[in-house]
Amino acid sequence: MIIRHVLALLTGAFICSCSGKSGSENDTANDTVSTGQHTEVTATNQCFAHHARKDSAFLHLEIAGNSVSGKLSYALFEKDRNSGTIAGTITGDTIFARYTFASEGTKSIREVAFLKKETGWVEGFGEVTDSAGVMIFTDRSKLDFEKGLHFEPVECPAAP
Repeated sequence: MIIRHVLALLTGAFICSCSGKSGSENDTANDTVSTGQHTEVTATNQCFAHHARKDSAFLHLEIAGNSVSGKLSYALFEKDRNSGTIAGTITGDTIFARYTFASEGTKSIREVAFLKKETGWVEGFGEVTDSAGVMIFTDRSKLDFEKGLHFEPVECPAAP
């Protein structure tokens, strides 16, 4: 009699665990967004690089719907190198994100903007102001994308 109850309990637990959804379904490798029409948007990984004279920069984007995250690094001639992460959104053809980076041992956060141009992205620049320790654009409508760094598609490096 006890064996039947134990077997019934184990069978019920097994069935529940097989049909339940695990928390791992929220991993970035399988990001999806559902809408009322049950449309799914899969996350994409894209890499871009800027090379001009002695300057270089690298941009790794992870895009899921209108959310963007990734990595950004700069190696500009006669300036401090910096590397960090970005997190933000895509609005139309423009990415607006917060860039959290370390340079010379100091952690900083500043807003960045990238405009989609053909197959790549162009970084925009504009007047900034300090808002609670974060440098943000004073007026996004006045950003200059003409003189910004041009990032062209490159193959993403293999994960370590």
